[in-house]
Amino acid sequence: MTDIKAALFDFDMTLVDSSWGIAYCTNEFAKLKGLRPVPRETVMAAIGLTIIDSWKMYWGEFHQEWLEEYRTKFRGEERKMMRLFPDTLSTLDALRGAGVKVGLVSNRQFARNPVEYLGITDRFDVIIGLEDVTHAKPDPEPLLTALSRLDVEPAQAVYVGDTDIDMKTAAAAGVRGIGVTTGNFSAEQHNAAGAWRVCGSLAEVAALLGAAPRQ
Repeated sequence: MTDIKAALFDFDMTLVDSSWGIAYCTNEFAKLKGLRPVPRETVMAAIGLTIIDSWKMYWGEFHQEWLEEYRTKFRGEERKMMRLFPDTLSTLDALRGAGVKVGLVSNRQFARNPVEYLGITDRFDVIIGLEDVTHAKPDPEPLLTALSRLDVEPAQAVYVGDTDIDMKTAAAAGVRGIGVTTGNFSAEQHNAAGAWRVCGSLAEVAALLGAAPRQ
């Protein structure tokens, strides 16, 4: 699609299967603090929220010192358990090879850190995390900040994500939202949240944008 100049992506469960690491480390932290355990299904339902909102959902409270302790004791283990989806690299490379600018927009704090850990920083033209904005998704600010840095208009961009939050963010920013069913949300749920298109994989996204990855 020649009118698409930028493809922005969510991180967790869109480019990376981070669910097992988050679930494991969340429950190790819960043991440490004497909090109730969190089923993986609940963790999956919270992916896409900020960690503050996730923990309020799990335990009904949040304390800043918890976050510092979690980062110190468990963030490294969480990263070790992250796995790129099989078609992540080929999709990003295909889009850039087709002249599409590629960005990452996440509700993670310090979003660049896990990207650097995975060694994929050079595949992005812009990376936006909570440290770069005042408001988290579904506020459109993160997407609009990325597009401003890329010098691309919203109508010339797509945002690819796995949650209803991502689709609502895209709609609020005037960007075409592409839902992927690699996370916790079905095609029907993506459509209900305002998705422009729904794909079952990142390779399908690239094909939709006219940049099918090499097999």
